[in-house]
Amino acid sequence: MSWLDAVLGRTKPIKSSLDQLFGISTGVITLQTSLDLNPTGAAAISFRPVSSGEFSQLQQEIDQLLKASTHDAPLTWKTIADSFGYQWIILRSDDFSNLVATVHMISRELQDSNFGEQLLASIFQFRESSGRSVYWIYNYKRGTFYPFVPSGKQERDNAAEIRYSAIMKGELNIEQDLSKWYALWGIPLD
Repeated sequence: MSWLDAVLGRTKPIKSSLDQLFGISTGVITLQTSLDLNPTGAAAISFRPVSSGEFSQLQQEIDQLLKASTHDAPLTWKTIADSFGYQWIILRSDDFSNLVATVHMISRELQDSNFGEQLLASIFQFRESSGRSVYWIYNYKRGTFYPFVPSGKQERDNAAEIRYSAIMKGELNIEQDLSKWYALWGIPLD
């Protein structure tokens, strides 16, 4: 932090450690055995696109990487835009490890191409035995995970979120500041 930032009270964002994403790959066993949460095979990366030639080229490179990654394990993907101007890369694979590795690969490509500040979140979808979706969100700006459990239209189950995070704190870098557990309504994974 520069002296000017200190005087003006500005802080630099935490540099996201993308290797934290692999925590969900090993944590899936605890999610299944201790919490009865099963992966749906769906994940997403959300980012704010920029209109530049470099970014358009990067998107083409990401498409090529995704096509190449289907050789290792079956993987499907699509890209959509939401009403807030964010782009979503929706990934589906029965191989959870491949899903996590692909999310990491895309995130790394964006970060290495100096578009890391555009990354919002990676989302991994799980289901409770009741069928309710539970999302584990990786916040790139904070470098942390947190659970998001929608329980109705614009409602969330805070008690379940806190219980899930308490059990997973040994496996994942859990966001400690609950005010940073942002609700992402309308996650396009269902």
